Amino acid sequence: MLDTVLNMFTRNDSRRNAVLGLARIISRYDLVNLSYETGHREDRRAKDQHHASWGVWLFPCEAGGTAKALRISSGVPAVTHDLRSEGLGIMTPVKLKAAHLIVAIPDDEDESWRFFRGEVRHNTRRPGGWHHLGIHVESTITLESPQRVAFREHIQGIEAESVK
Repeated sequence: MLDTVLNMFTRNDSRRNAVLGLARIISRYDLVNLSYETGHREDRRAKDQHHASWGVWLFPCEAGGTAKALRISSGVPAVTHDLRSEGLGIMTPVKLKAAHLIVAIPDDEDESWRFFRGEVRHNTRRPGGWHHLGIHVESTITLESPQRVAFREHIQGIEAESVK
């Protein structure tokens, strides 16, 4: 009952939740890769970019895309280029024309995937046939259990094919 009353006075900000979720992943990345000689950062949530290479999945969606609209078969594998609390830089081997994407990012803490919906701010061609996407995160997406199972089966199938 108290939660219901408090929710009436506090607005749920999906953009803020997404930024905080991404900042948590970046913070864990910093703590894992922080060398002993470097020391500790004064502000864990600094807005500077962190160059990191993580395998991610991109799913085209509509502007207000929800988990129900996610088409697992439309996923494109990609690699992160840089991470910021406001968004991601991602390298893709194909040019994506979607203005909004759902990005699946691995979370090593509990061996799961986190899903963020974002707006594509730029799609720049790079040498070697690659494209650099700048994605501004808008919100987090929570998949239902059958979708999570389908997602895992899909990526495991693609990984099995690539090993052959």
